[in-house]
Amino acid sequence: MYLRLLVAVSMLVSSAFAQTDWAGFAAGLRSKYGPPLLRETFIPKPGIEMAVDYAANGNVCRVQLPPTAPDDFLLELIPLSMRGKELGKMVEMFGVNSIRIIEYENVAISESYHGDQRTGVTVSFPKEQCRDKVA
Repeated sequence: MYLRLLVAVSMLVSSAFAQTDWAGFAAGLRSKYGPPLLRETFIPKPGIEMAVDYAANGNVCRVQLPPTAPDDFLLELIPLSMRGKELGKMVEMFGVNSIRIIEYENVAISESYHGDQRTGVTVSFPKEQCRDKVA
């Protein structure tokens, strides 16, 4: 009986320690599953929250902007000289939802819409593979 109680208490203590050792827990996850996906969030201007994803090599692979991001901010963020030559435009419709894509040599800019209301903007860098995609 005493031995069972000792085993139960030691299990609870080790479990409680594991729950408070967050650095060790994170290190264990990284060693078991690899490095975390890299995503940073910036607030470049009031009302604009920008999420940036990175490829394994550290280069930017995707930038997500809110629907309220003004076009001049997008031009400031990804100037025409950085985009390269325009390759084509495409619109996909899914009932009331649609996606408008402009492909350039170095980036693709996608705007999602619900009716006439823009719901988001994504800038993708096709030469970089985001870490959340399966190779």
